[in-house]
Amino acid sequence: MNTMRRSRAAAEHGLRRSPDEHTHLKWIGLFQALRAYEGALSTDPVAAGDRLARVRDIAANLVGDDPDVWDGLAGATPEAVDQALADALWRGLGVRPVLAAS
Repeated sequence: MNTMRRSRAAAEHGLRRSPDEHTHLKWIGLFQALRAYEGALSTDPVAAGDRLARVRDIAANLVGDDPDVWDGLAGATPEAVDQALADALWRGLGVRPVLAAS
């Protein structure tokens, strides 16, 4: 299950722009946390909250801790989490993504 497509796209951009190995490894950690969260959504919904907290912590460490963004993720649908996380990552990277025409 790949419910975090938007977040992964932003994270891939951040990974490519990593200025050093330490930051590169943080982005890898975010990918691992995203995979764990997605897996928990389909196999262990009770654990999904803990996995989401881990995603939040890693992302906040990478792009800054914005309580308005991060605090609203707990009760959101996976799609809303993906959109909010992707928006926060893009904003933290200082990039406005160009969306393809549908």
